[in-house]
Amino acid sequence: MGLARPSGAWHVHGVNEYINPVRPGLIDWCLLAVLVILWGSAYAGTHIGVGALPPAVLVACRLWIGASVLGIGCFWVRATLPSISDKKTWGRLALIGGTGTLLPFLLISTAQKTVPSALAAIYIAAAPLTVALLCHFLVKSERLNWARALGVALGFGGVCLLFAPALMDHGIGATPLIPQVLLLIAAVLYGATSVMMRLVSPNLHPVAMSFGFVLIAAILSLPFAVAAWPSQGVQVQPYQMGAILALGALSTGLANLLYVLSIRRVGAVFMSNVGNLAPFWSIGIGAIAFGEVLPPTTFAALAILLFGVYLVQRVKKA
Repeated sequence: MGLARPSGAWHVHGVNEYINPVRPGLIDWCLLAVLVILWGSAYAGTHIGVGALPPAVLVACRLWIGASVLGIGCFWVRATLPSISDKKTWGRLALIGGTGTLLPFLLISTAQKTVPSALAAIYIAAAPLTVALLCHFLVKSERLNWARALGVALGFGGVCLLFAPALMDHGIGATPLIPQVLLLIAAVLYGATSVMMRLVSPNLHPVAMSFGFVLIAAILSLPFAVAAWPSQGVQVQPYQMGAILALGALSTGLANLLYVLSIRRVGAVFMSNVGNLAPFWSIGIGAIAFGEVLPPTTFAALAILLFGVYLVQRVKKA
């Protein structure tokens, strides 16, 4: 199949390293908010899902459901995958699917068996720092200036402040080293993936791109799922099935599509703020739905983070 010629605003703005991203507008802020909701809710979905399935099996289910949703999307909008001979594009999709989707899912699921969620969130919040540094050297249109560098640093600082009370009780020293290393690797992989998305051909339809790398990740997840499948089988309750379906269809399928669209519009650095903002949504869900107490640093941390986001989005117009 050949490459689909895209249409719409996302193509007009350009998506490669030689074209400047546009200043984020209302639609981009809305997409950022939706992604924060989808990925912030994934923590709750994962928590429910691992109560019924081993982590590797849950990851495989999540990816196959997401790939199915995106495959239907490709059929609906008549988006085509790149031709088999396009080894460069398929190679980048394979990297995104394998090292930027499947591997981080597995690393985080494994690490969170022993790492407190507060510490895990801080490590994953390091991904925007990776994005900013890689974009500075690899993407000409997203070089760092002092304001954007300060914004990224403030975003990370805001997340650290948010979870400071929890770290005082369950700090770095009280947690095994290897799971922390796994989380740090996952954060770096997430950051590198955001940059790789910017370097995929702009002629590839975003739905096809999302479907391509999620499908590759789903295929690669099968050996891990088979190895982790319990000999006694599994029993899934209706509410757990609902959580797994939502995790796959919304937090994986729809979220990855929106992420690709957003990166192509406004660049990887701005959209990397999702990783910093998602923990706030997760905490909000816990407070509203489960009556959990908000950390005393919540609102101060949110104010610092939002100011950091403001600095990051101050890109020059093309």
